[in-house]
Amino acid sequence: MKKILAAGLVSALIFGGAIASEHEHEDIKEEVVEIGQKASKKLLKTLVSELKKAMQEGGPYKAVEVCSQKALKLTEKVAKEEGVEIKRTSFKYRNPKNAPDEYEKEALEYFEKALKEKGQLPKYYVQKVNENEYRYYMPLKVKAVCLTCHGDPKHMDKKLLEKIRALYPNDKAVGYKEGDFRGVIRVSITKEALEKHEKHEKEEKEEHHH
Repeated sequence: MKKILAAGLVSALIFGGAIASEHEHEDIKEEVVEIGQKASKKLLKTLVSELKKAMQEGGPYKAVEVCSQKALKLTEKVAKEEGVEIKRTSFKYRNPKNAPDEYEKEALEYFEKALKEKGQLPKYYVQKVNENEYRYYMPLKVKAVCLTCHGDPKHMDKKLLEKIRALYPNDKAVGYKEGDFRGVIRVSITKEALEKHEKHEKEEKEEHHH
């Protein structure tokens, strides 16, 4: 794994380096995508099931409470279980803690540009931040159910809107339509996490052979 994450990899790729380097880079990308997808889907499933439960118990008011009180804790829980760091981010964020950093802005711009030019969102985006960190991004679209709390304020329940504004005075996450690009789930994967994943895959293959 250490040779794969060699310091010269990026320059080798930029300046048309050896085929071996490109092949190794593809191997890393595959692993990053595999780990990132698994963690993103797990988080999405966790949050959706929690929101559905809240909607059944107390409607959108309860759902807003879940978003404000539980979403970040649930994100941390999934991140810990998967051995990665996870964050949901968007240019139009509700919670200031979800504001994008410079790398996340680059990823959000990548998805926005692709959507504008090709009319559809790419499945993912992978970044190499430094020698010790890769980032995987999964785009999120606005579903019909999201519009209750993220739609056009003119059509939203007045009391619900008041509650959202009380919780998030600088809320930017409204004015969406169904199918809009909402933001991303970002998964940060360290060199250590990649090595663990590689070791686990190797052990599984060995067990399978036995």
